[in-house]
Amino acid sequence: MHQFSRICVIGAAGVVGSSVAAQLAAHGLGQELYLQDIRENLVEAHRIDISDAQALLGLDEPQLFVGAAPAGTADLVIVAASLPENPRADRREFLQGNAGLLRGLAPSVHEQLAPEGVVLLLSNPVDILADWMTRTLGFSETRLIGYSLNDAARFRAAVADELGMRVSHIDAMVLGEHGRGQVPVFSSVRVNGRAVEWRPAQKQRLEEHMAGWFGRYLALNSGRSSGWASGFGVMKLVRELEHGQQVITTVSTRGIPQLPETYTALPVRWSGQSMRAELPALDRGELELLRQVARSTRAAADELEST
Repeated sequence: MHQFSRICVIGAAGVVGSSVAAQLAAHGLGQELYLQDIRENLVEAHRIDISDAQALLGLDEPQLFVGAAPAGTADLVIVAASLPENPRADRREFLQGNAGLLRGLAPSVHEQLAPEGVVLLLSNPVDILADWMTRTLGFSETRLIGYSLNDAARFRAAVADELGMRVSHIDAMVLGEHGRGQVPVFSSVRVNGRAVEWRPAQKQRLEEHMAGWFGRYLALNSGRSSGWASGFGVMKLVRELEHGQQVITTVSTRGIPQLPETYTALPVRWSGQSMRAELPALDRGELELLRQVARSTRAAADELEST
């Protein structure tokens, strides 16, 4: 077990960051949890509220602090800071805005991070930004990953609905770029451990459902991201990484000869020193689609780096 004892959440006043902090605290992950945000009054309010929740659950750890961790000591820095998502805004402006935000945060992340610490990026578009951060901001590609588990959750739910099954009976992977460039892996779907024979109409319905999910959510104009799912997902991801389990997360493709070098969602394990990504068994069409997505991500990161 490779424990993340000292964890930082940057952007802890926001919907996603506060949800992540609450779930880590409620599940007793880490010994110390540092909540950071420019809205110090709000992050202090979250600290008090989450501390009360821990008291209700009878949990002594993690201890909660507002502010930065001591220099060079954070085992895990979770970056949840982001500009608000606007359904009518240009995606390029959103990308450049978040890149500027991350550039400003990078010195603090580097200062807090332990020599073998991990950075978990939640800011979107996560794949492009993770690629750009390793090339531009000095982060190690073996210890920077991004969060993309919500895609798999949505795919599992859609498959369950399509097949008239309960979601607990479904296992499925989504690889590729988080959001637009996601690759639902139909060959990975298992129902009670058994593979599924897909009819073309079924696959088309599921592909359309997945492609349109983000637009439908933003059209609600709720002013929030999918914070609850992200909070639970990050908690699950951290717990499974600690125990050396394989998880799906956005990771560097370096060392995988079938893919161009960039960042994309793949199965990965944390060794305690670095992330080890693997390319799972895919059919020919899925592999080619994953290659196309990886090339697109790399090109977008190249363009961002040149601006």
